[in-house]
Amino acid sequence: RRVHGGVDHSSMLSALVCLALTQIRVSCVGDSITEGGSCGSPGYPPILQQLLGSGYVVTNFGSSGKTCLKEGLCGDASGCSGTCTYWSDPKYTAAMTSNPDIVTIMLGTNDAKDCNWFGVQSYGDSFEADYRALIAGFKALPSNPKVILAVPPPLYPPYPFKMNETVINTEFPILIRKIASDSGAETQVIDVFSALGGASQSRPDLSCDGCHPNGDGYQVVAETFAAALRAVGRQVQSDRVLQPQNV
Repeated sequence: RRVHGGVDHSSMLSALVCLALTQIRVSCVGDSITEGGSCGSPGYPPILQQLLGSGYVVTNFGSSGKTCLKEGLCGDASGCSGTCTYWSDPKYTAAMTSNPDIVTIMLGTNDAKDCNWFGVQSYGDSFEADYRALIAGFKALPSNPKVILAVPPPLYPPYPFKMNETVINTEFPILIRKIASDSGAETQVIDVFSALGGASQSRPDLSCDGCHPNGDGYQVVAETFAAALRAVGRQVQSDRVLQPQNV
């Protein structure tokens, strides 16, 4: 054991190794609402990390503009073109190799663009089927992560980026829960939709452009995630006690 200047470096190293082995790894999958950058905010994962503390390692795998649809298109106010599926994005590959204990997925906002919801899906691709396949892929990882879905934020006027307000504000709150139930994901769904104003669209002050949260909005999103993840984290720790070889 090496002691230098009254500091036991061996004990410090052991403590750091122990912390690394017991930390709960959270991989946040999503689009620009997860990645951040809009509204001048870095997104909710950095705030979530602060709220959860050193017992968790939160990694941001959000990628702007991406869809859950495997054939999803890029789109803005001028129209749609190109491939914008999360499935072919490097962030997806990184998330799949992140050895997560918990995976949160908040996708759908870009799928709700008219060219995707009423275009791509009309050619046979299915948001519901592709979302279930995404969940299944994460659940099959060797780390056996718990997968939790989040209902995306409500869409506010001026309903930007040719996103469909009815899909986001009426269909998704029901459909995301159905997908979670059908896929065997964790029964708890993180309800970001309601936290940011829900169907009544009562909190436009939490959005900068009708789609993306502003700084205050991201604080609410992070707090909503944290409340759910603390409970799931306790289950992860319990599972580790029962199956220590998975730590």
